[in-house]
Amino acid sequence: MRLIEPPAVDSLLVGIVAIVGAIVNIAAVMALSRANRKSLNVEGSFQHILTDLYAFIATAIAGFIIWATGWYRVDALAALIFAGLMAKAGYGLVRESGRVFLEAAPANLHPSTLDDAVRQVPGVLDVDDLHVWEVTSGMPCVSARIWVGAQADCHAIRHSVDAMLHDRFNVEHSTLQTEHQQDDAEPASNREGPGDACVFGGASA
Repeated sequence: MRLIEPPAVDSLLVGIVAIVGAIVNIAAVMALSRANRKSLNVEGSFQHILTDLYAFIATAIAGFIIWATGWYRVDALAALIFAGLMAKAGYGLVRESGRVFLEAAPANLHPSTLDDAVRQVPGVLDVDDLHVWEVTSGMPCVSARIWVGAQADCHAIRHSVDAMLHDRFNVEHSTLQTEHQQDDAEPASNREGPGDACVFGGASA
């Protein structure tokens, strides 16, 4: 309706108020940009303030266009642009919160990448039952069963894997079960039953 029959607005007042609002939001955006935005709560606040900033900028531009030309429809066009920016920001937040809700793997942490990295740790013969998920925003968790040699130091290898996950992938919590493979010549993945378990549920903080 505002596009078809645009109402008259006090364009100069609208432009001045929008500029003041933009200045306040610039200060807020600068403050929040220095915060830890791994948290969805902080990121949501940042996106909210950033979208408000865009809205004030669009409103200021619309106000001064109306003041200069008398074309009132630009006010409704600015509102539509603002709505589009809100939808874009909201989609990203819903997508990331959905990953946490569904305990899906983080977008930047693919299970196959972790599997390859664990296999490259010295002493690791095989890996299975590897899972990665997010219990809250910015807190990925990993669990896996790791096969080591019959005479290998399973504790040292587990600590090495744990340290690698922390240093390379920022995994703060991992639960690793290490098992001794009875015959080093036979791949662990070919074994039907469990080996000689060394550690169950080893976790790092």
